[in-house]
Amino acid sequence: MQREIKEKCSVFEENGEVLNAGWARSAVFDYNFKTSKTAGKHGECDCYFINNDEVSLYISVENHGLEFAVKIAVADLKRGGVISDCIVKKFVLFKNELPESGSKGELLYTDKRIQLQLTNTNDGRFLKCDFIDFGGLKNLYFNITLKKVQGESLSELAPFERNRRYFYLKRFAPKFIASGIIRFGGYEYSLNENNSRAYFDWTRFSKPRKHNYQRLSSDCIIDGKRFSLCLASRVGDNRYGNENCFFVGGKLEKLSQINVKGTNGRIDRPWYFTAGISAVDITFKPFTVKGEAMSAYMDKTTVVFGRLYGQLKRVDYENPIVLDNAQAHMIFTEF
Repeated sequence: MQREIKEKCSVFEENGEVLNAGWARSAVFDYNFKTSKTAGKHGECDCYFINNDEVSLYISVENHGLEFAVKIAVADLKRGGVISDCIVKKFVLFKNELPESGSKGELLYTDKRIQLQLTNTNDGRFLKCDFIDFGGLKNLYFNITLKKVQGESLSELAPFERNRRYFYLKRFAPKFIASGIIRFGGYEYSLNENNSRAYFDWTRFSKPRKHNYQRLSSDCIIDGKRFSLCLASRVGDNRYGNENCFFVGGKLEKLSQINVKGTNGRIDRPWYFTAGISAVDITFKPFTVKGEAMSAYMDKTTVVFGRLYGQLKRVDYENPIVLDNAQAHMIFTEF
């Protein structure tokens, strides 16, 4: 049974264990890694997905123990095609600190190929990047401001069954609009607040073993309202909460167990998501270019771009949300 948390609470008890597990509509979980008994083993991931009808930009910055990674993909939705690249530094002695909260903090990272700035502000984010020979081709540049808008977000806290010192903490916030530019390969993509959206996916964890994780997400406009989707596989103990949800006009609607069916090893094939008595009945179909799935491969992460079809009757069986050619993507990763 899922448990909704409505009051602010600490992630860790005095003994370092996670006891107050569940999900919430806002960032109610106070994360202080210094109170954890596994502080030296924490992983961190800040992920942004920015899109309009012309272009999608995926950015992920990750700390996994002694490994630091920056993963970026640019998808041209009109012409077809994806270019991606990543920087992976192993055995990092000096940790690259990610922003400590959603309203303050900054990451500045520079090496011989990339200059990256991620700055959190009171009303949004500022993202800037110069990436030399991106994808082994040409330079990538983007300068983007994200402005926070009204709406709920999803927070989830899940311990691990056998040892509650290990945990998985997630915040999925599809509540930003974007303005700025993306330049690559002689093309310039303009983002403005009227047609460009962004979500922020924030993850902190400490795990006793690696997981293969997959998530279906969407962030688009349907019938004049913003629609966002998050359907993800299990990490930790999801008896008290999971990531499955969707948003309409900024309001979160929680989902429980989702049945997922795909073709092993074939990311170019459709994926099917169902739940309840037709409460969820969705098909994800990847874009294909010359018979290949339109996808980005970045170290241990793959992002596949495509469209959604089907219906969501979770709120109103008589007037379901119809997903007809809605923009979407799937993320497959190991951490």
